[in-house]
Amino acid sequence: MSENIYVIGNWKMNKHLNEVTDFCDKLNISLHDMFALDNSSNIEVGIAPAAIHLPQMSSASTFSLVAQNIAAEENGAYTGEISASMVAEYSRYVLVGHSERRMYFDETNEILVKKLMLAYKYNLIPIFCFGENLENREKGDYLYIIKQQLEKVIWPVFSSSDFLNQNLIIAYEPVWAIGTGKNASPEQISEVHDYVRDLLINNIENIKDSVPILYGGSCNSQNAKSILEQKNVNGLLIGGASLDVNHFTKIVQIAHGLY
Repeated sequence: MSENIYVIGNWKMNKHLNEVTDFCDKLNISLHDMFALDNSSNIEVGIAPAAIHLPQMSSASTFSLVAQNIAAEENGAYTGEISASMVAEYSRYVLVGHSERRMYFDETNEILVKKLMLAYKYNLIPIFCFGENLENREKGDYLYIIKQQLEKVIWPVFSSSDFLNQNLIIAYEPVWAIGTGKNASPEQISEVHDYVRDLLINNIENIKDSVPILYGGSCNSQNAKSILEQKNVNGLLIGGASLDVNHFTKIVQIAHGLY
């Protein structure tokens, strides 16, 4: 099982430069105070800002940076895209397969496979997102949908000996619980995370037991503790609650108190 607990904030398309500077200054101070006497802490804190802020944050942050996206091509005539090699200069991680990218930008499984391979080529650790929508949940076929999302992207990449020993993080994000105010219950979260852990054990060699499985779906300081207490939950991918530095810091403190 993963030894680390991850607390990752996804800012999406929010914050201007002055807001970023203020957030980083305050979070850096909070993290320094929190971990000053605990060099062995296994809490990994990350922020996924808009790409334009990655250079500034890389020189002013004590936490990890996560790219929100990379192009499915290495370089070339793709106006507006940002390549894996570009963000690798600043980021350690990259989100791949986020529900909003699938929904609004029509990212297919084939595209996501290419993105994973490019992430590994440039030493980025992908955080692969998966999860069902409300229709899947209500029909009861959500586990099948999740299995398909993993089988069609993760399995093809790790079936190659070139990628077999690469690091991977995955994040369960039930689409029906993102930005809707609806929360998945601890039992619902546990069911999916346990199911996915079994899928990994049965399908991926070498890294199957150590892949962190994060949860992302309307996470906040009120529900963070109950979510993180679930057996196969190794961290949180946080949306709106990560925009406020005090709220985000409180979630980190909750995680720190549980590890």
